[in-house]
Amino acid sequence: MTYDGHVRGAVNRQGVALQAELNGARPTFGAFSVAGYPDLRSGIEAFVTFAQSGATVLEVGAPAIDPWLDGPAIAAAHRRALRAGDGVSTTLETVRQVSTLSDRPVITMMYWATVLTYGPERMARDLAAMGAAGCLVPDVPPAYATSWATAAAEAGITAPLLVARGASPGEMSATCRAATGFVYAPAAAGQRTGYSARIDLDDLSSFVGAVRRLVPTTPVLTGIGISTPELAASAVRQCGVAGVVIGSPLVRALADGGLDRAIPMVEGFAALISQARVG
Repeated sequence: MTYDGHVRGAVNRQGVALQAELNGARPTFGAFSVAGYPDLRSGIEAFVTFAQSGATVLEVGAPAIDPWLDGPAIAAAHRRALRAGDGVSTTLETVRQVSTLSDRPVITMMYWATVLTYGPERMARDLAAMGAAGCLVPDVPPAYATSWATAAAEAGITAPLLVARGASPGEMSATCRAATGFVYAPAAAGQRTGYSARIDLDDLSSFVGAVRRLVPTTPVLTGIGISTPELAASAVRQCGVAGVVIGSPLVRALADGGLDRAIPMVEGFAALISQARVG
């Protein structure tokens, strides 16, 4: 079957669950942390607890040597996780256990350098075998976007992509049309994760609108700069997104006080996001 210009395969059971979540009546709340942070066992426990506390999608970050999109909190988590072991092995084991222990769809976030070194087809197959619903690669070079999406489709997982706020019209169109599962639209233009200054919701709404005109049936999620539950709910209500992914606030909470600190934060985001309605 051909869709948006390239071949799509049938997604696996986890991918179907992800699609049902993204297209459901309630806004999606994606909770992010880094695999192996603060250690393998505790990291798995954190994801499972996030699900129990209201997260509807779990995003597992693969530890990377150069996490260029990530601010200080998440970059520090990458470094700590890498000191304990291989990033890809840690990620695959985290996905395997979390997808078994939780009924929430699990996606991964991996930098292209990690995917390319491991092998795109092999990565897609191994993630699918571990129970992943998809793999968001935020920095796939435009020339490789379609081939990566095809490799993911052949393995049965989705291939969400990040569309940069400064992308040219041609790059934006190619990225949006190659993405499967969802398109990730950063709330803060040109910023790393952990950005906590003002977000222009009118500007974000216009950007999301441009994405949706390109791919009207593909859900759009936002993040990067969504620092509070109130802002998350406002983004859902005003900007036409299907939901938000929260990372730095949760990772900082884990660093400052472990799950005792993180659980109330997850619950706070979950409560306000669930009350919002997609605009």
